[in-house]
Amino acid sequence: MSDSEAPRGGPAVVTAVRNSVFLGVFLAVAAHPKVSFTVVELAGRGISADAAATRWVLEVGKPSLDGFTLADKLIDLGEREDQLVDLWQGYGSGEVDAAAFETRLAEVVAAMEKWPAVPEGLVEDFSGRLRGVLSPGSDR
Repeated sequence: MSDSEAPRGGPAVVTAVRNSVFLGVFLAVAAHPKVSFTVVELAGRGISADAAATRWVLEVGKPSLDGFTLADKLIDLGEREDQLVDLWQGYGSGEVDAAAFETRLAEVVAAMEKWPAVPEGLVEDFSGRLRGVLSPGSDR
């Protein structure tokens, strides 16, 4: 059976190529039969924002930011992921109605689309200082 075949007459199973919570939730949102077209559109924008974030980390963040700054950025993105998961679970359990879900989903997606917001100017490299502090025999 291929990844897109339906098991025993049920809905088609789609497996994600990469391990992304964002992608999994946004695909589930877009595929849900009771969401509005606006929510499907937001899910699509979220998928694009997730892809852009991954690309930014690999092409810009890793080569140009020190580890602490990059970690802070990734923690911020992780908080968005937690918001999305909590929102989706709340919608699924009935704790969040359709209107509130759409509004809050729009907020999460807009925040993802603005991410990363790195201050302009050179980013200080703290790693050299940290190596000095953690070096054996250092007086710092």
